Amino acid sequence: MNTPWFALADASKILGLSQATLWNLKNIGSLEAGEHRLYVTGKKNSNVRFNVEAIIKWQIEQTIFNEEAPVRASKKIASYQKVGL
Repeated sequence: MNTPWFALADASKILGLSQATLWNLKNIGSLEAGEHRLYVTGKKNSNVRFNVEAIIKWQIEQTIFNEEAPVRASKKIASYQKVGL
């Protein structure tokens, strides 16, 4: 059975993130429970597994969002051009 769920060390290697970064993303809530991570026993004190497929998708979405930030910011700038000239 192929599973996208990996322990911290393996997920870290696959994703190209340090274990500390991956753990921090979990702790600050960037990686959602049930989608990006899970507790093996379902209880908070058990081992954590990470869904690398979902995290890769999240990395792509975050990259696109951050690349488009200047465009979003520029659309908020007021224009003082006269209309109808």
